[in-house]
Amino acid sequence: MNTSYTFKKSAFEKIQHWELTDNGLSFKQEGKTDALIPYQCISTIRMQYKPFRYRTYNYSCIISTGTSSVELFSTSYEGFADFSDLRETYTPFVKELVKTVQENNPNCIIQVGQTSSVFYGTLALNIFLLFVLLGLVYFIPIQGSMSIVIKLVLVGYYFFYVVKSFKKNKPKQATSSEIPNEVLPSF
Repeated sequence: MNTSYTFKKSAFEKIQHWELTDNGLSFKQEGKTDALIPYQCISTIRMQYKPFRYRTYNYSCIISTGTSSVELFSTSYEGFADFSDLRETYTPFVKELVKTVQENNPNCIIQVGQTSSVFYGTLALNIFLLFVLLGLVYFIPIQGSMSIVIKLVLVGYYFFYVVKSFKKNKPKQATSSEIPNEVLPSF
């Protein structure tokens, strides 16, 4: 059983330490007041694939209490454009968190993927951007026999990440025993 998790979100934040205790989810961070979130106060847990520019393999777990929320990442900041992959401790911790919260608070909703409004808004934006990209690729003159290959690689690269993100982040609900693999990093 993995009952603790430690990571650093960014250069601007100190290391965060999370732990599952008998009384709730414990949070410690240098310079901040220690906190305890009772399991009964957790209203939702949302897991999703959340890549960033330098964190293409990043996953996220958002814990909401109704009035506020906190977010855990599967990567940890090490230095400029350098993030360590913590999947070996993140995945077991999140699975145990979901299981423990469900046992102590059956009313907690377990969600996977993005919210519906974010998912469909992002879908619309990406369809628009794909047409813009195709238009730019068509109108940008590239000389030589490699021009079609370069254009197709650009569109293919973009399309690959968009499809991957949408497959993983389609909004749905889950239970502690049925967390889809696409919202947790495998190891």
